[in-house]
Amino acid sequence: MTSQQLPERRPKKIDLNLLPPQYLPRKVSRLSIVLVILIVLMLCLPVLLVFLKADIDADSAALQTKRDGLKAQLNDLYDIKREADALQAQIDTLDSALAAIEQDYQTFIQNRVLWSEIVKEIDRILPGTRVTLQSIVQSDSGVTLTGTATRDDYVYDYAIALEESEYFSGISVTTLSAPGEA
Repeated sequence: MTSQQLPERRPKKIDLNLLPPQYLPRKVSRLSIVLVILIVLMLCLPVLLVFLKADIDADSAALQTKRDGLKAQLNDLYDIKREADALQAQIDTLDSALAAIEQDYQTFIQNRVLWSEIVKEIDRILPGTRVTLQSIVQSDSGVTLTGTATRDDYVYDYAIALEESEYFSGISVTTLSAPGEA
């Protein structure tokens, strides 16, 4: 074998199309194909955008409805809060009034005079038949006892016994008179 190259043996293209050349389809270049595809895509893009916008609008409408509901609920809660604040102010006012009333009541309880207990105490300390009471007169925070005693000593003993009682203080005997004197 010699180093000569042999001619290539490819068969020539044979056109089997029997149509005349004016009826044959034109050859389309690759650039034309790419341009047609791009044009089709560009025409389809607005349709895709319309669908995307419709989907976004639907989501947006749902969120808008939810937002409006939440705003209404928030406004209701603000109204309730205003009412609650007003009620809390009333409660605070009433609490302070109640505290004042409680304090006044405690003062009243401490300062009240239980006359039934005082009369029982006077009767308990009364020394039998030695001293008899004719009247008990109350004026302000003082009590005046009028009565008779068989001896003056019994009156003083009775006054001392009253002084030792928890109900009486500052006992004084103002008038002693003998029977038959006015």
